[in-house]
Amino acid sequence: MKRIAVILFFTPVVGFAQAVYGPQGQYQGYTQTSPSGVTNLYNAQGQNVQSFQTDNGQTSFYSPQGQYQGTTTAPITMQPNTTINAPRQAPQAPVVKGW
Repeated sequence: MKRIAVILFFTPVVGFAQAVYGPQGQYQGYTQTSPSGVTNLYNAQGQNVQSFQTDNGQTSFYSPQGQYQGTTTAPITMQPNTTINAPRQAPQAPVVKGW
């Protein structure tokens, strides 16, 4: 009789959190970003103040109750027309005229 081993891999879903400090260094709260890209802003008491999500340079804002509050669009900056990691050109053989 053959035995089949089943191995399950669980990847924890972890969000990203960052503390927010004022201009004089006072703690004002924190932001927490979920894996889906939604960032929640919490005040120093831990209450949700606002949520926002950025997608393709457009940021949509939501109230703590989830009501849509508006959208802003970041300006688009054009990158110079350069090719990254382009293969180098092989040296060309000299051209001999008169043959």
